[in-house]
Amino acid sequence: MTNTKTETKATNSGSNDLIKTLVWSVLALVVIRSFIFESFKIPSSSMVPTLHIGDHIFVSKFDYGLSIPFTKWELVRWGQPQRGDVIVFLYPKEESLHYVKRVVGVPGDTIEIRGREIFVNNTKVSLESVSDIKQIEDAYTGMPESGELFKEKIEDREHWVRFLPPEEAGFIGMKQKETVPPDSFFVMGDNRDQSYDSRSWGFVARENIKGRARLIWLSLKQSDDWISPRRVAWSRTGKLIR
Repeated sequence: MTNTKTETKATNSGSNDLIKTLVWSVLALVVIRSFIFESFKIPSSSMVPTLHIGDHIFVSKFDYGLSIPFTKWELVRWGQPQRGDVIVFLYPKEESLHYVKRVVGVPGDTIEIRGREIFVNNTKVSLESVSDIKQIEDAYTGMPESGELFKEKIEDREHWVRFLPPEEAGFIGMKQKETVPPDSFFVMGDNRDQSYDSRSWGFVARENIKGRARLIWLSLKQSDDWISPRRVAWSRTGKLIR
């Protein structure tokens, strides 16, 4: 009888420990997802060549401040997006959707688009054509290579951008200067002729920003054979987002 009671107590203690472990694990996951990192999947090509369809990214919610989870209410702010940051935000026209773009203008900046050229506060953003085969391969890493690849430099930060050939480009940019309002940001996709962004629908409010895209933690590519399972693109998995 004594052995039975001892075994029962041991079983109950083990069950309680397991429940406690599961509860703390769930709480830790909720805190991490709500305050620190959140994962998003890239569904479109608007950020090619920086982000490809099938990339799964970690977004840092800790870079700019803390907000109450599942709301826009900010608890504390210690920074703001900088020119060149890749951010995830609630699309202003339909806030159930998440968009990912690159910050080009911050509050107070004047932005002007002349074809492929961007002017921030009347200074032209550096744009250099890329013809080196190795760099082109690195940029597309398994994607069909198309369009024209350029290296853009915003502030002291470099990244790739893609343009369609002039005869295929149909995007019409802004026709006048825009000044970025307070607590707002001007954003663009790196796939410049195939990105629906601030050139079309305006600015992103600070309160709509979820965080900064930091890391591609998993990249999946579709096999050439449509009946084959998706495959991991190892060369992109674990890549920092610039």
